Amino acid sequence: MTTPLTLIATITALPGQAEAVEAGLRQLVPPSQAEAGCLQYNLHRHQELPNRFIMVEQWQDAAALRAHQQTTHFLHFGETCGSLLEQVDHQLMQRIL
Repeated sequence: MTTPLTLIATITALPGQAEAVEAGLRQLVPPSQAEAGCLQYNLHRHQELPNRFIMVEQWQDAAALRAHQQTTHFLHFGETCGSLLEQVDHQLMQRIL
């Protein structure tokens, strides 16, 4: 049995671009949640840093995460919002308990 993978993506919008980035991220959530192998895909906005978004993802395995990264909706976000981002940080973890 494989252990689920958790990905914490911290997405920082460029100044003045937070609303556009949020709109793009909101569009990304429903189709991602519907993917096979997606156990969790939730969007959060930092309370003190409004340009920062946190995506908490959990995937059945590495193959499911790789498949997600090749989907039309994931690639569309990169194409439409990539230039609006200051930084993206990924922390990939494996749940132990």
